[in-house]
Amino acid sequence: MKQSVRLLWILSLAQFFVMQVWFNYSSIIPIIEVEWNLSSSESGLILAFFHIGYVLAIIFYSFLITAYNPKYSFVFGAFLAGISGIVFALFAEGFLTALVLRTLSGIGVAGIYVPGMKIVADIFSVEKRGRALGIYVGSLVVGSGSSLLISGLFVKLIGWQGIILVTSSLCIVAAMLIMTIRIPSSIKIEGTKLTFAKIKSVFKKKNLLINGGYTCHCWELYAMWSWIGPFLVFYFSNHGYEGDVAIKLGNTTGALIIIVGGIATYIGGRLSDRFGRGQTASAFLVISITCSLIIGWLTFVPVIVMLVIAFIYGFTIVADSPIYNTAISEVTDPELLGIALGIQSVLGFSATIFAPLIFGIFLDHYSWGIAFTAIGVVTILAPICLYVLVRERNSNVNT
Repeated sequence: MKQSVRLLWILSLAQFFVMQVWFNYSSIIPIIEVEWNLSSSESGLILAFFHIGYVLAIIFYSFLITAYNPKYSFVFGAFLAGISGIVFALFAEGFLTALVLRTLSGIGVAGIYVPGMKIVADIFSVEKRGRALGIYVGSLVVGSGSSLLISGLFVKLIGWQGIILVTSSLCIVAAMLIMTIRIPSSIKIEGTKLTFAKIKSVFKKKNLLINGGYTCHCWELYAMWSWIGPFLVFYFSNHGYEGDVAIKLGNTTGALIIIVGGIATYIGGRLSDRFGRGQTASAFLVISITCSLIIGWLTFVPVIVMLVIAFIYGFTIVADSPIYNTAISEVTDPELLGIALGIQSVLGFSATIFAPLIFGIFLDHYSWGIAFTAIGVVTILAPICLYVLVRERNSNVNT
């Protein structure tokens, strides 16, 4: 096995372990809202502070991996995410402790995604980069959904504390796994002298259009991922399934809907290698936005109809994720790639701070239909950005 391929799979496996903590809190929302007497808005705020921690930390990590070995950011982040999650399982007892510990988890997870993405982008050629990043992003997707799956299958057996403890402990395993790898000498990790001109180049029009699409994509994706489990618990409760059964069915189905995205990111990345970044991403966006606009209003439909729509939703909403990362790597100078990917993550994940929170507020005051529709309407800006990007590229080719 080539060193680059081996490294890709090790990074992907480690990220799979760490990403268990991303939605392990979402998987227990229906339980702790009752136990701690939390409102949907308070749950949304806890979700939001995880993303606040992530966004604030990613700025630091982005500059760090430009100057130093990205491996160490990965290891530190995995340890922090794991330890804060274990403390959550053992000592969290209400809104404030949950808020603080989930913020620390977000800071930890920030050390994983961008450093790993920079390594993958550096070791694969442009022709293979889309599918390689598709695999790497796919591990994020499958890992994120697995915490919901673990909750759905085992929450009755080990309780919500057990779910958080098991999923958080896997972060420690990831940290030890990454400690064993060697970064290829071909990857530049020496310090890069930053100038205003270099920083300015990361904000070119093409970068802004790609990042505008990515930000709207993240808005839709993380609102849906954060709330699809609780939505399906509500749906199954509405269809006559009682308490524990509804929670098990909702979380298990929600997990599988997220996990199917692991295949979607590879397919999306590969299709974009063949048909172009903007065109491929736009096609997936149109379908996912349609699902956002309708799914919340369909709580009355038969289970089979809901499952078909939900799985189409889960596939298309994430299939375009690696396309934005690949596209930004193609318009950025290699020495600035770490910063460019960091800026992209900051912009994208800034939207994830507000999306779950606003979803929860709409849900508190209105309905599931209004909440899902709100995220779909905002996401319409994404294909508009990509349309302008494709037109600009075509006009440059013609001239």
